[in-house]
Amino acid sequence: MCLHHSKSVGTDKLVLLGIANHDGDGGSWPSIETLAKYANTTERNVTRCIGNLISLGEVTRHTNQGGMAHYRNDKRPNRYDVLVRCPDLCDGTTQHRLRDDIHGNGVTSRDNGVTSGVLRGDVGVTLTIQEPSIEPSIYTHASFDAEVHDACNLLADLIAANGSKRPAVTEKWLGEMERLHRIDERSWEQITKAIHWCQADEFWKANIMSPTKLRKQYDQLRLAAQRGQKQSPASGWLGILNRVREQDHLELEQ
Repeated sequence: MCLHHSKSVGTDKLVLLGIANHDGDGGSWPSIETLAKYANTTERNVTRCIGNLISLGEVTRHTNQGGMAHYRNDKRPNRYDVLVRCPDLCDGTTQHRLRDDIHGNGVTSRDNGVTSGVLRGDVGVTLTIQEPSIEPSIYTHASFDAEVHDACNLLADLIAANGSKRPAVTEKWLGEMERLHRIDERSWEQITKAIHWCQADEFWKANIMSPTKLRKQYDQLRLAAQRGQKQSPASGWLGILNRVREQDHLELEQ
């Protein structure tokens, strides 16, 4: 819809398409960095383009009102609402063609620049020309915090370092890693240490090949680390986990 009915042009329109690509029931909240990649421009220019779109009345911006329910208020991205709508003459199809406006000379003119019509005697005959689809093909996964990406990439890198093919960091990977942190309440430091430990262990490195397995086996990993601990409880991965828990407890008390 934005591709066909927006009044914006150039980079402004590319930024609009990026925003629209993320649009859902709760609005759209792509980062400035993501929009810059879509439009192949600088982040500063993206900010300027968003201002232009707001001036055109095609986008509204809600500061720090985007993100998922568990996001901290000071970490929430901006939320954008796309205001572009189909005009009355739009045929309502996926191509968003405008209905023909047939003039007395039998020539059909359309606002999108396509003219299809010939004169045959005194009868105007309208030709239907199928245009190739130019819908944008921007496919991205949901937005995740940088820590989620870092943890997934760490696991993938260590799997590759152990001689296996580096797995792709997919949306499923990101979602499972995010749930390990948010739902299972594991800190990012705990998760990072667990990844390092399991990929250094001869048994577990062959069994933990994804965030799904890491999340499922996390408690078993912790117990295995405890059983195989030859160091004092104050050192090693288990010691680090315990110190992190103690620090979290102290912060809650303060």
